[in-house]
Amino acid sequence: MPYQYSNNEIAVEFEELVPVFWKTLSSLQKEIQRYKDKPFGIKRLQSGGNGRKLLINFDTLKPHIQEALGDPRRVDNPLETFFEFDADAVRYYSRFKRAGNKLEADEQERYIINASVMKAAIKLEQARTQERIKLKGSLRGITATVVKDVENFNNTLKIKHEVTHNLPASEKQFKKLLKACKEDLYYPLIKDPNGGRVNNARKVDDKTEMILNGLFKNQLHKPTPTEVARNYDAFLNGYAEVYNEDSGELYNPQEFKSLSNTTIISYINKWENKIATHKARSGDRQQYMGNFKPHHQMDLPTLAGSIISIDDRQPPFVYNAKGDRVWFYLGVDIASQCFTTFVYGKTKEGIIVDFYRQMVRNYTEWGFCLPYELECESSLNSSFKETLLRPGAMFQEVKIEANNARGKYIERMNGKLRYEVEKSAAGWLARPTAKSEANQLNATKKEVIPFDILVNERLLELEKWNNSPHPDNKELSRWDYFEQNQHPNLKPTNWEAILPVIGYKTTTSCNAGYVRLQGQKRAIADEGMILTGEALIQKMRAIEGKELDVYWLDGNDGSVLKAIVYLNNRMICEIMEMPRYNRATIERTDADNEAIKLQAAYVASVDAFEKRQRNRIEKIQIIDNTPKTVNSNFRIPNLKRYEAREEPVEVFEDEPEEDNNLKYQPNQNASAGWRANFNY
Repeated sequence: MPYQYSNNEIAVEFEELVPVFWKTLSSLQKEIQRYKDKPFGIKRLQSGGNGRKLLINFDTLKPHIQEALGDPRRVDNPLETFFEFDADAVRYYSRFKRAGNKLEADEQERYIINASVMKAAIKLEQARTQERIKLKGSLRGITATVVKDVENFNNTLKIKHEVTHNLPASEKQFKKLLKACKEDLYYPLIKDPNGGRVNNARKVDDKTEMILNGLFKNQLHKPTPTEVARNYDAFLNGYAEVYNEDSGELYNPQEFKSLSNTTIISYINKWENKIATHKARSGDRQQYMGNFKPHHQMDLPTLAGSIISIDDRQPPFVYNAKGDRVWFYLGVDIASQCFTTFVYGKTKEGIIVDFYRQMVRNYTEWGFCLPYELECESSLNSSFKETLLRPGAMFQEVKIEANNARGKYIERMNGKLRYEVEKSAAGWLARPTAKSEANQLNATKKEVIPFDILVNERLLELEKWNNSPHPDNKELSRWDYFEQNQHPNLKPTNWEAILPVIGYKTTTSCNAGYVRLQGQKRAIADEGMILTGEALIQKMRAIEGKELDVYWLDGNDGSVLKAIVYLNNRMICEIMEMPRYNRATIERTDADNEAIKLQAAYVASVDAFEKRQRNRIEKIQIIDNTPKTVNSNFRIPNLKRYEAREEPVEVFEDEPEEDNNLKYQPNQNASAGWRANFNY
């Protein structure tokens, strides 16, 4: 069929001319050569040979040949009335997936054109059917006319839209497709919609791929992909047996195809296989996660105290010839990037408890609430999940990352410390596996720094870090940002929940209203206030004179920061140092006067209670007639014994009282006594 070549030139392939209009190709070529240099006669658009096809200029052919072939520039196809590009087809094929994969762009375009033409063909067939019914003609042969119009419609598509369809030209195949498209226009046009042909053509099917992955993943040593290729070849040739360890199935090598080493290696190295096999083979979980596991992307908080990120680290310095390094445990407030808590030691033993103690000391003495949320690693913190790190105890939210370096923000800060602060210090050690050449090992010998000097220099670096400009506000240091941007909705410290875990325990007692701790008598208190009045008495009822457990924490200056009294594992009260005052009146200050009032109220509360209790007791006596001896079998001779006499008691009958026999008459003589006021 002639088609558009270029610049309105129409090309005809020689197969359409031979042998219909020329008996042989050579006779056609001779005629072309005869008219080569003449202004008329047949002309060629493209020479044949070297993989190219001989093309003839349609306009140079004789009129009867042009009429027989048909001029594609003549647009008079009846499908034009019904054709339009189908918008629904665009949506359908852009969303369609074959075996989980979307269609290629050129395949989508082809199906969209085919669907649009098929939709027009259905409408054309319906129109012709209605026309013949109207004229009472036969319905036979309608589909054949539609097929011919669909085939010729490619000329119109090429000229008007520069596209073509590839619907079947055979009437039988087209009729079958047309019937299917009447029920579902879009799906029948897709070739191999389920992807079965692709899967059947694969040399490496799912079963083969499973065996290759198993050989790569499950062997005791870690084979390379090349070794797996050799193992698979040995299996096919009968030199090795492959079996399923779970089911016991022994695989038959005749059911599997021979594969080249390149094919096996490429399949083992496919992402969907590596993500499974490397998880089992990898000895470096951090490297595996960096290569395969996507990470969350989050915005940083802007208010200090919202979240603190903590982790241990060993600065790259050694303090002895054996290469030992100091252990630090650090906490960084994410919003301010300020290191708020830091402890150190030669080992990790007990360092986590010291860290939480230090955090409480620092935040309490600075006058700030503890952070709302904590993110930490699991190795040292997992033992506190049901106590200290239970949400609502020390922190309101806790996120424990199991060996996930990217999940903790402090890892970025540790990296900045290492390469932006510590790298210029004496004795700095490079990582053996550093990617950047500037951070790799050099030939310099390790420098040993004494422990005390090493720790002091690292703490000075943290101090310098906190005093350096905040990255989002250069006018404030990280510490100033931390101080000035505290979150307003932070919770007060839950001392009752944290002191039994991180506090020190002392067994003591309460005597005369005071509990002795660290050699000092401390007053009974609650919610940071020394109690007086009935509140004090209620606490003394519970603990006075009893053995108690006191959980307490010291401040950075060594004094008691907080102390809570427990009796039988039940929290009773706090104890606080009683404010003291100067014995000399002349030297007393306003604070001394307030201390006097508080101590006086404290003592008066106990005195008043003692008086109330004393006044409640009535004058009760007892006569004890309990026998002192069992019998009188033992007697000493010549002793005078006095025995109680038992005389009969005379009982008088009650006489009725008469009011008129007793009259009250006041007597003016005071010495006469009260009886003189009555007249008998």
